[in-house]
Amino acid sequence: MSFLKKLLGAFSPKSSGSQEPRADRMPGILAAIEAAAQPCLRLVGREGGKSCLGGAPNIADAWPRYEGRPLSVVAQLDLEEIAAVGGPNWLPRKGRLLFFYELDYSGWGMGPGDLGCFAVRHEAGSATPEPPPEDLPADGRWPEYPVAFVAAVSNPDPERLNVDLSGLSDREEKALETALVAMGPHEPAHQIGGYPAPIQADSMELECEIVAFGLQHGAGLKPDAARKDELRADTADWRLLLQLDTDNDAGMMWGDTGRIYFWIREQDARAGDFSKAWMILQCY
Repeated sequence: MSFLKKLLGAFSPKSSGSQEPRADRMPGILAAIEAAAQPCLRLVGREGGKSCLGGAPNIADAWPRYEGRPLSVVAQLDLEEIAAVGGPNWLPRKGRLLFFYELDYSGWGMGPGDLGCFAVRHEAGSATPEPPPEDLPADGRWPEYPVAFVAAVSNPDPERLNVDLSGLSDREEKALETALVAMGPHEPAHQIGGYPAPIQADSMELECEIVAFGLQHGAGLKPDAARKDELRADTADWRLLLQLDTDNDAGMMWGDTGRIYFWIREQDARAGDFSKAWMILQCY
């Protein structure tokens, strides 16, 4: 059962016989989603550029490690290529972004102790491709998979807009689910900027803010209600830096056919400080 179906089911009232006819709520719900749409870039498989998933990155600094283990390189994205197709104006326009992840780590971005199991680097100088370290396991290496960037539109999940889904008829539920699938990204849903395509809860900006504040998200220490409201007010600064989907062509899978999401505050991206990025994994 899909997440939307479960969400709708939680709000659907029990049948109580005949009901008065009422207006179809679908047009209003879809109009609210479309009105909140944001631009984004999709990553699609295409040769001829400098950007790729996997491969051997042009890395000038030492290869990042976590607890002695080398991280896997998951993407190398050329910033001039991103800017050329209308990428986010909060990203640098020169150089490249390198994304790394420690595949064997199970913390999945839940708390400050996870810092180091992923890395994002902005490098602007020249460098030659460097193969992964010899002690990186074979299942943590991927051949180079070239990608290009395509301008697109991302729509918010209804949960993000606090859309009232209670009282929808079975017909409306099915129509809404069909419409959301049609409006959503084609898979694999690799993306820069815009709204994430969540698999679980659509509250990743708050998760990032909680962890950046030095608190544990999830099963550990949680902020009290007052502190959580304070943190929620600061979530507007977070931007979706990169969403990577499970991709059979690239040979990548995150958890159980999930996605990884790299986030960064806009002011940190504008300052070129990608050491403050955060990563979250969601899967089925």
